[in-house]
Amino acid sequence: MNEKEIAREAREAHVEREYWESLSKEVPKAKQRKLPSLVEQYVNSASEVSYYNEIPAALSYFVLLGQICKDMAAIPHGRRTDDTRIQLIWMQTSGTGKSELYNFFGPVSNYVFEVLNANHGTNFDIMDVEDTTDAGLIGTITEERETLTDDEGNATVVDVPVQVYGALEGSGLVAYDEFEYSGVFKSSQHKENVVMYMNKFMNSLHGNNHLIKKKLAKGHVLVCDCQRSIFATTYIPTNMTRVIAETGLMQRSVLFIREIPIELQNELRAKVADSYGTVADSAQPINQFGDAIVKVYECLKEHFEESGKDRTKTMRFAPNFRDSIKAETKKFENYVQSSRPSVLSLANNFITRMQGSMARMAVLCAITEAPTIRTKKNRYYVTDKHVQQSSRLIRACYKSLISWLDTSLRQERISGQDKLGIKIFRAEYDNLKPVADSEGRVNKQQLLENVRKSTGKGQATIYRNYKELAKTGVFNEAKKGRSVYTKIVEKEVKE
Repeated sequence: MNEKEIAREAREAHVEREYWESLSKEVPKAKQRKLPSLVEQYVNSASEVSYYNEIPAALSYFVLLGQICKDMAAIPHGRRTDDTRIQLIWMQTSGTGKSELYNFFGPVSNYVFEVLNANHGTNFDIMDVEDTTDAGLIGTITEERETLTDDEGNATVVDVPVQVYGALEGSGLVAYDEFEYSGVFKSSQHKENVVMYMNKFMNSLHGNNHLIKKKLAKGHVLVCDCQRSIFATTYIPTNMTRVIAETGLMQRSVLFIREIPIELQNELRAKVADSYGTVADSAQPINQFGDAIVKVYECLKEHFEESGKDRTKTMRFAPNFRDSIKAETKKFENYVQSSRPSVLSLANNFITRMQGSMARMAVLCAITEAPTIRTKKNRYYVTDKHVQQSSRLIRACYKSLISWLDTSLRQERISGQDKLGIKIFRAEYDNLKPVADSEGRVNKQQLLENVRKSTGKGQATIYRNYKELAKTGVFNEAKKGRSVYTKIVEKEVKE
């Protein structure tokens, strides 16, 4: 291995070490975030059951609030209008608290929905996705036989189309506890459909671009009006980078992705062990936060009605709001610039969508704190403070994404080199067969030199690839004098 390659590997090891350290330090940083008081209390309570997951805990609060506020507040920008929904996709190492957080977030959401439905005539619910077929997601149309009678008493039996709604229809939450089985990560026509459905309903609710339409048999047209918010969790699928590159789905959501280092997993297991034998009142925090979020909703509703029921005029925006959005966006742009080109090309595609999520969460921060502001005229005024609050969360998502991409793409590159080596070695071995000995072996040094010339790679890289392949039994070597001769054992060569 030459000095350049040694230096490169040292840099890569340093990047990886920094990544793990940043994740470990994320916990105390999260507790210092100056989010609205209600959010901080919610996060602290959630952290008692889902350890070291402060960032997704805070995001889950905004998923719920953004959903219940979507009909009363919006973010206008020029000729466009964004709604307040937050779509969260959380990918993390298995067994590190994802289900535990949902077991806190889900009951709080259910409590809020039940109160709002009973007192305000809303129609929120939670749909846990189990059936990921087209019919299960967007619905289908069946025919039921009905008897119609005319004015003269003549009866006619007819088939009447009836729409059966899928999980995405309506308002509330759509929860994926195992998003890896959503169909997004498999190469199939169904995957293309699922990605299209999700991209559609993530469009702004201001217009009809969020409606999912599908032509069915007998000329029926299915229309799915999905106004839901996603709370999706999964471990990190092996083909995640390809999904990011090809679908654009992850860019439209708030994506929080991280692999938890062993050291932090050990700490997590120790905290779980400490909780054995203890009993806590699980209903108390659900009622507490449910009532607080209902109060936020009712305060907003009062303001919404007093403002003429125009969603685009519910919020007022300070001039420094726009300046702060630009400044925080610039931080994202600067942060990614030093990344390797492969990381830069993927991560850069997230910035525009992250800017939108940052603006939405800034609005939701202003909505959250409104009931605590005594003077009504000072409520629902979005400032740079709210942008900075939301930016801390979005920035944590972005940093985690870039770190994961850097690690993942580097591993894919190394793996790709090994696979390429198999093909190249075999091609150059075939070229040398005319000068092979009676047992089919060729000069090993000559083989390595030919591979170097054909690939343009360094001697150290070629030799490292050869050694890795040799461990699998691909090569059969024999020493003759001072030279080593080798041949490829065809039956053991794998693509």
